[in-house]
Amino acid sequence: MKKLWSIFTALTLCAMMFTGCAVAPSADAAAKPAETKQEAPAPAEEVAEKPADGPVIGYISKDLSQQWFIQVTDSLVKTAKARGAKDVILADTAMNPEKYLTALDNMIAQKVDVIIVCPPDQQLSQITADRCKAADIKVFADADGLIQDGKHIAPALELDAYKVGASMGDWLGDYVIANKVNADPATTAYMVLTMETVSSCVPRSEGSMDAFKKKVPDFAQDKIIKADYDGTSEKAFNVAAATITANPDIKTWIVTAPNDEGAQGATRALEQAGKDKAATVVGLGGYLAKDEFKKDYSCFKAAAYIMAAQDGEIIGNAAMDWIEKDVVPFAEYVKAGEEFGVYPFGAVMVDANNYKEIMGADAN
Repeated sequence: MKKLWSIFTALTLCAMMFTGCAVAPSADAAAKPAETKQEAPAPAEEVAEKPADGPVIGYISKDLSQQWFIQVTDSLVKTAKARGAKDVILADTAMNPEKYLTALDNMIAQKVDVIIVCPPDQQLSQITADRCKAADIKVFADADGLIQDGKHIAPALELDAYKVGASMGDWLGDYVIANKVNADPATTAYMVLTMETVSSCVPRSEGSMDAFKKKVPDFAQDKIIKADYDGTSEKAFNVAAATITANPDIKTWIVTAPNDEGAQGATRALEQAGKDKAATVVGLGGYLAKDEFKKDYSCFKAAAYIMAAQDGEIIGNAAMDWIEKDVVPFAEYVKAGEEFGVYPFGAVMVDANNYKEIMGADAN
């Protein structure tokens, strides 16, 4: 029996040695942190031989909830990363100037290589340029330029705003004439949605009005009504609804807006007022218009189509060229009296009859 007990004790001790968990640690052992094996640091020469990280690009959008900016930034990220960018940091200011400045400061603090901005208010232009210059960070604008005292203070990609607006007015004028929309001038009005605080959008509305009046010269001037909004569908709905309510005698509305959000908001307001069946709305962008074209009926009839993906590709390549080759964006477009170039981005009119052919994959 004693022999058996000795064998059992010996086996138990062996098991405890191999498992390491049969005996509870002492209080002193529990109080000490567990030791971890540290790898030796790489030799200095090995660290130096590792390739440097790629550049980082920042993009500050005035409203990243808008489908246009979603498509632009998707293309920007794809283009920049394909060329070796480490990251593209996106910031949404939701049309709030304070959020914009916070995003700008955050990107400067992160020492990004290039910042691309679309400010919610162009009164932020000078402070943007000044802060980036003080931090020695390259900056240029997309969609809405950085403008002070009527001049661009940084490179920019912008729509050829007046020309694009004129294409909208031409289409609308032809439609009004062909469909005899102005058969009763006393009860027909033209609502011109505007964004007066964004200089790149002002020519869009002016171009629309000028081209329309040239096409339909007998349209009553007092029946052309301006309504200002901030670029969002919600605000466009509110100002359009207020304009409709303030003009109860108007039975037939024609509308132009400097972006698709404005046209969408006006469309919903006309539907709510029960006046959409006699209305005609024209937007700019095509990214929201395409969904209206797919409906059995919508008074959102046409849009100046702009390829958002092409915008993102252009600014992505411009940013990488500036970083890698020190080529200032759009320098080939510098005009007399200007220091910086502005890339002129264009558009083509689309409606329910041709949008699939023209927009291709973007029509889906």
